[in-house]
Amino acid sequence: MKNKHRPFISALLVLFVLTGALSCAQNTETAQKEPENAVTTEPVTEPQLKDNLPESDFNGYEFRILAFNEVNIKTIFTEEMDGNLVNDAVFEKLRAVEDRFNVNILLADGSDYQSTADEAGTVRREILANSDSFDIVQGHDITMANLSLEDYFIDVMTIPYLDFEQIWWPSSTIESMTVAGQMYLMSNNISYFNLGETRVIFFNKSNFDNLNITYPYEDVYNKKWTLDIMTGYAKQAYNDINGNGMTDAEDHFGFVNPRYYYCWLEPFQVEPYVKDAEGNLFYEFNLERIQTITENFYNLLFGGFGYLGADNDEPDVIFSEGRSMFIYKSLKTAVTTYSHSDVIYGILPMPMLDESEGEYFGGCTDRPIAVPITITDLERTGIIIEALNFESYKNVFPAYYEIALKSRYADQSDDANMIDIVHENVIMSFTYLFGNYASAYNNMFETLFNATSPSTDVASYAAKNENIQIKRIETLMKFYFE
Repeated sequence: MKNKHRPFISALLVLFVLTGALSCAQNTETAQKEPENAVTTEPVTEPQLKDNLPESDFNGYEFRILAFNEVNIKTIFTEEMDGNLVNDAVFEKLRAVEDRFNVNILLADGSDYQSTADEAGTVRREILANSDSFDIVQGHDITMANLSLEDYFIDVMTIPYLDFEQIWWPSSTIESMTVAGQMYLMSNNISYFNLGETRVIFFNKSNFDNLNITYPYEDVYNKKWTLDIMTGYAKQAYNDINGNGMTDAEDHFGFVNPRYYYCWLEPFQVEPYVKDAEGNLFYEFNLERIQTITENFYNLLFGGFGYLGADNDEPDVIFSEGRSMFIYKSLKTAVTTYSHSDVIYGILPMPMLDESEGEYFGGCTDRPIAVPITITDLERTGIIIEALNFESYKNVFPAYYEIALKSRYADQSDDANMIDIVHENVIMSFTYLFGNYASAYNNMFETLFNATSPSTDVASYAAKNENIQIKRIETLMKFYFE
């Protein structure tokens, strides 16, 4: 599916990569020296963006955001500027909407900075009390999906002024999350959580240099970037550093991964909860395709040149130390970890299964947003949501990439293009979101790969979970059609 983002995002990312070099160079903690042969590029003129919202004055209305967990809250709300590029962009986004529409945006009562917050319980209590205490809510993805099935949220498609044709609405995700013309959760740029949680392949440029291998950008551009190609590179990178004849944590690897597997199927458009033309849902586990994907990943991890971390942090340490050619992680890891290390990293999309696929898709997870059924003014709500989405896309989006793209070398525009390609078809999986915590889709790789004896027995796993999945589909069909 072709997305409408590319022309603006390409220009915007290149612009920020280029203009950000000065501010990056001033930060000796994270900047990396630019080589003498770095290519200079003419500045890119940013296209002018505008929304189609009417001029409105809401007389100081308090627009309340219910949110949980300090890490998540900062992606959608902040009370003050602190000099951090992204935080200040969030602050300016809020102020721009407040000034334009004469509103006061604040955290709703019940918001909780603690990671142990009872999100579902808080939402239920507030809505069942008919308290009209918040305008939108941001929460844990599967928790929010389950709450939507309890009829606590409004169908987003019925809210005025939400213009889903605009480039700040991710079209592949909207397509994924819409069933029978209904969508109850929003994954958009009001929060930058989904930007940070978009998964990409990070690669170690020094590894490629040492092996005299050209960076894989041209493979991507030419639609030849496949799992086989990446595996071939990864095999060349392995080195038994301690010389004990065993693959262990002290070695140099081709590919490393933590013991979780978010967004491993989305890039291959595997969606076991399938929709027909009328929006009806049915369960279709594409065993042949999923088996092939699983065998490819098994080879990457257990083929003698990869490593599955003993815990979730170890692979990041290994990659940061320059001891792995590839790792598949969320983009935020560049911001939180890799940009503060000495590793010279590049960014790539997850490869295609084979060249016949024709396109790259990016998987993401999110803390989606919903509108409660207790809301009293849908037009006002729609205008503020659209305005926040627009302002965040225009200002917060590029600020986040400014930090992620710390590797400022002659190929810096290639890394910007790679992120662009990932976001051209970014998907939040409906099966992941609505499959519940015990979903076969969500737990397959954990079950097969984290076992004492790792396995590729997808058929047995699928058969064991089929009846549970069919019952889940029945629950979803009842919600959407009855």
